[in-house]
Amino acid sequence: GEQVDEDLPSAPDVDAEIEALLAEDEEDEGSKIQVPSAEAELSVKRRKISSGVSFSMEPEKLQLLGQWNLASDRAARYVMQEASMEETSAIGKTKWRPVPPTPRPDGRDGKTPAEQLNEKILAVREESYGPQAGFAVDVVTAFVRKWQLAADDNSALRAACAKDLRFVMKEFDGSRSVSELLEEAVEAIPREVCDTAEEAAGEEPGVLTCGRFNRLELIDPSTDALVVGDANLTFSILLARHREALGHVGRIVATTFETIEILRERYPEINATVKELESKDAEVFHNVDGTRLAVDSRFQDMVKKFGAVYYNFPHAGVVQGFFDGHPFVRWRHENLMHLFFRALRGFVKPNGLVKVSSNSCARGVRFSDIIAGAQNSEFVHVETLPFQEWSLRGYRRSYGDRRDANRRPEENENYRSQSANSDMVYTFRYLPSGGTPPKAVIRRPPTKNDLLLSAEGKLRGISQAQRQRKAEEIYELFLTYVQGIHVG
Repeated sequence: GEQVDEDLPSAPDVDAEIEALLAEDEEDEGSKIQVPSAEAELSVKRRKISSGVSFSMEPEKLQLLGQWNLASDRAARYVMQEASMEETSAIGKTKWRPVPPTPRPDGRDGKTPAEQLNEKILAVREESYGPQAGFAVDVVTAFVRKWQLAADDNSALRAACAKDLRFVMKEFDGSRSVSELLEEAVEAIPREVCDTAEEAAGEEPGVLTCGRFNRLELIDPSTDALVVGDANLTFSILLARHREALGHVGRIVATTFETIEILRERYPEINATVKELESKDAEVFHNVDGTRLAVDSRFQDMVKKFGAVYYNFPHAGVVQGFFDGHPFVRWRHENLMHLFFRALRGFVKPNGLVKVSSNSCARGVRFSDIIAGAQNSEFVHVETLPFQEWSLRGYRRSYGDRRDANRRPEENENYRSQSANSDMVYTFRYLPSGGTPPKAVIRRPPTKNDLLLSAEGKLRGISQAQRQRKAEEIYELFLTYVQGIHVG
């Protein structure tokens, strides 16, 4: 993946900047172009995907492709180009190799070498997240993993009461040991009156109490909350009712990706939903891209305003003929998470919470995309809790696309049974260091020739003329994604 600069642009002429970049002569695809914003970098990528020149590739990657007889496989080359050298080296040390695709029992085509290679790279990448991977991770496990603490520290933290555990997690920076901080915490006199819900039940078991706090959604009563990509706004309604029942005074800003006109076509109840939200002093914005908040004039007065942010089941949209996990389309999902968290840096208060719910087995937006995107923008992973244990789980789910006009996810039994055990809520706290964060990693899309010269997904088993037409269609679709209008 390539890297882009830290902040999104706030200038109103972003589109003009894009068009200017597109008008420039094609540059060699092996070069890295540094630009002043994430939006401009994505525009550069828009130019690059129309080029027929192959991206340069490290010798180690070419050697592996040669060993697998895939040096001329355009899709496999694209996948390998996006792998890090660490991932490439790890695969090279194994005896793994892709196998010829064979038809599946259901009659569908088997996975191509490019798809197999992509899955292997992702498996290597996700090994670093531990055996629990995308499933439930309690506050101590997340803290121990962040700081790479020893088993003795893990045991001591699990035995601590809530007051002591919170103290260590707040004060620990690696300069003092966990045992020292625990001794200091034990000597502290518990406060008779707690200023926040987070301080309550200090003498109760730490892991259980901190986990309950996250599950009960006991956020700061006065903080503002942002909801991103809430297709039918039913989650926002649930959150508004929850906060009203708790006596909260902080406002809610509820957003949808689609326009109100499209929402009215899909959700007959949308007008009533908006009316109820507004009756609870919530603001409702439509046609909001969660990765481009900095260039949305409606958010110009909301810098560092939000203490809680929610994004449920993010998805970059379906590309017909390709599964979500196919490397030709999955770059959009990964970019979605990296750009989402980078955009939040300008709008979330230090110590604010961000919750992203997703299926731990999802192949589009993977759990690793969520955690990596968050960590890269200094949102620290504090817990992953089962969605079914979350107090805000009871909203009416939606697909977030045209399918919602005819059916909803809860009407699909397979969808519901799959989600019951695998849906998770990934929880992060914004802890900016004050320094410059790492640059956001952005995966490049396949070039037009990558599409034309491969036989992947809907491009397989058709004539050259048909492939040309379909490649052009996909290419034009990718151009809209690169412009940043695909998030929802």
